[in-house]
Amino acid sequence: MQALGSSIVADLKRRGVRLPGFHADFVRRAFAPGIELAALSVPRGSAKTWLAGNLAALAVTPDSPLFEPGREVLGVSASLEQSRVMLQFCREALADREGDYRWLDSGQRLAVTHKASGAKLRILSSSGKRAMGLANFGTIFADEPGAWEDRGGALLWDALRTSLGKQGGQRLVLIGTRAPASADSWWPVLLETGSGPGTHIEVRSAPDDQPWDAWDTIRAVNPMVTVNASLRKTILRERDEARRNDALRPAFEAFRLNRQVDVRTEVLIAADAWRRVEARPVPDRDGRPLVGLDVGAERSWSAAWCLWRNGRVEAYALCPGVPDLAERERQDAMPAGLYRRLADDGVLMVDEGRRMGRIEVLVGRLFDAGIRPATIYCDRFLIGQLRDAVKGRAPIVERKTRWSEASSDIAAFRRLALDGPLAVAPTCRGLIRVGLASAAVRTDDQGGVRLIKRQQLRSRDDVAVAGVLACGGWERSMQRPRPRARYTGLAG
Repeated sequence: MQALGSSIVADLKRRGVRLPGFHADFVRRAFAPGIELAALSVPRGSAKTWLAGNLAALAVTPDSPLFEPGREVLGVSASLEQSRVMLQFCREALADREGDYRWLDSGQRLAVTHKASGAKLRILSSSGKRAMGLANFGTIFADEPGAWEDRGGALLWDALRTSLGKQGGQRLVLIGTRAPASADSWWPVLLETGSGPGTHIEVRSAPDDQPWDAWDTIRAVNPMVTVNASLRKTILRERDEARRNDALRPAFEAFRLNRQVDVRTEVLIAADAWRRVEARPVPDRDGRPLVGLDVGAERSWSAAWCLWRNGRVEAYALCPGVPDLAERERQDAMPAGLYRRLADDGVLMVDEGRRMGRIEVLVGRLFDAGIRPATIYCDRFLIGQLRDAVKGRAPIVERKTRWSEASSDIAAFRRLALDGPLAVAPTCRGLIRVGLASAAVRTDDQGGVRLIKRQQLRSRDDVAVAGVLACGGWERSMQRPRPRARYTGLAG
C-alpha cells in the first residue's frame, strides 16, 4: 500500500494541483507513518497558506486519502483575515463541487461542511479563547504560527500539542516563516529543537555565515523564484532597497531569508539615507501638489506634506499655543529653541491661545502660500473637520488605516526617498527631521508595517505620517491599475 504522504501528493496531482517540489517532499515526510507533528518553515512568498488550504480541502473531499466521514479537521491562522485567506484557497480547491458543501463565514466563525458525510473543516484565529476543547479533531493545519498572538498563541499551541495521541489518526501540521516571533517563543524553539519522537521538522533558511544580499544565498532558500518571475522581481527590488537603507535589512533577512531576526520595530528611514535625500537639487514648484495631511486631536500637532510631481517637498505643521513653545520643547525632550526656530522659518504655525490647534489654520496657511492641492490624502480621523476647513477647494481622499494600506504607503515613501524624486525645500528640512526622528515602524503579525510613535516622544511624528500618506498617493496616481493575479499552483 502506498504511504499516506505519497497518496496525498498523487491525489493532488490527479486533481490538477501542481505542487512545487519542496511542497511535495514535505507532504510525503509529514504524513509518513508514526509522524504526529510536522513543521515546515520557509521564507515569505513560498505559497504556505496555499498549501495549507489545499491540504485542508482534501480532508473534506470524499474520495481523498485524508477524508474521514463525520470527522472534524481544523485550520488555525494568526488572524480572522488570514483565516479567510485559507478558507478561500479551500473554496477554490472545491470549486467544481461547491454545491456539495455548506459554507459559514459569519463574524468570528469560518467553516465548511460536506453535507452528505458531515465531514467538517473549521478555521480559527489564534486567540487564547480557542485553546480549550480541541481534542476531537483529525488533522490540524496551522498557518504562520510565528505570527500568532503572543499569549493566546502560546496557550493554543500548548492545547494542540498536549491533545495529540488522544485519538487515532491525529496529526498537527504547522507551516510558516520564523518571523515575527521572538527567538525565545515556542515556534522558533520548536524549529530549533523539535519535540521528540513522532516529529518531523524542515527549515529552509539561509545560513548566518552566508552574505545576506548574494543572489545565490537568496535563491537557495526561495525555490519559487525559479518558476515565479514576479516573485523574483519583488525580492530583487526589496534586496536593492535594503542595500541602500540599513533599516530595511532586518525585515528582508527575516522574511526573505527566514533568519531569526527581530523586525518588530525599526526606523522609517535611516538617517544617512535621508541626508542623501536632502542633498538632491530642489526643483521649483510646478503645478498643483498632492498633499498628505495628518489632523491632530486634542493637544497633538497637525501636519501637511506637499509633494509636487517633480519631487519637490514642502512640509508645514500646526501646534496649539498653550503651553508655549519653550514648555513644549521641555515636555518633548527637544533642544531648547528648536521649535522657535521652526516657527521663525515659517514652517511651524502656532494657534495662539488655544489648547487644541484648529485644522483650518493649517489649511488656510497652505492656500495663502499659493499651494492649491490637486488632492488631499488623509486618514478617516477627524475627516469632518478637514472637509469643513477645505470648503470644497480640493478633493479629499480618505486612506483607510488597515495594515495593508499602511504597508503600501510606507513602501512608497521609502522608494521615493531612496530612488527619487523626493527633494526637500531647505526651510522645511528641520521640521521633517523632527517628524522622522519621532516615528518608528512596527511589523505586524503578517509581516506588514505601520507607523507608531516612539514612546519617549509624544506627538511629533505628524509630519512623517503626512509624508507617508502623500507618497502613497503620489505612487498610486502614477501607476495604471493592474489586474490581480491569483496563485493556482506552480510546477515543482
